[in-house]
Amino acid sequence: MYEERVPADYTEMDLLEAKRFDKKVKENFMPAVISTVKQIIEDYGVLEGVCVDVGCGTAVFAIELCKHSKLKIYALEKEKAICEVARMNIEKEQLIDKIITVLGDAHDLPFENEFADFIISRGSYHCWQDKVQVFKEIYRVLKKGGIGFVGGGFGRYVTEEELNRMKSLRDHSLKENAKVYSSPDKLREFIYKANISNFRIIYDKEGLWAEIKK
Repeated sequence: MYEERVPADYTEMDLLEAKRFDKKVKENFMPAVISTVKQIIEDYGVLEGVCVDVGCGTAVFAIELCKHSKLKIYALEKEKAICEVARMNIEKEQLIDKIITVLGDAHDLPFENEFADFIISRGSYHCWQDKVQVFKEIYRVLKKGGIGFVGGGFGRYVTEEELNRMKSLRDHSLKENAKVYSSPDKLREFIYKANISNFRIIYDKEGLWAEIKK
């Protein structure tokens, strides 16, 4: 099924630093999390089956998606301390039977072929050193008939004020890396190079996404 693997470029993060990161996400980006989950459910219906959240962070998004779907979610994170805080959040929400944290790397997903019905990756795209390889892995793990939703954004239901505030915070935090979320042509190029043909790029003021179907 799956096997936890310590990423090759793993670096230890302090647990307190991971908790500060979690606090920052909850205080500043929850409108985007709620909005994007609402958008996903509206576009794809109440999802069922197995989901992989690639680059789940502290599982804030996975928890919100779990509450509005029937998915069993495998929340993958490469940083051990972040993964530990994710476990704490999941336990606090009493969702340990529905969300499983997995330590691993997006470039070498620790799941068998055709494992997931739905793959989500929100906001980790800028971290991938080899974006083509990650898209190959996502496509490998996706089941036939499955959907991948990969990129970053704030969802169509945020207010203009929320959108501007969160964009400013994101751009300040990510600096040069933020530019990848305004480069639809590069995203399209990476997916083509991964030999994925059935996809579409969604690019508007709320964000940049690739919808992948298998």
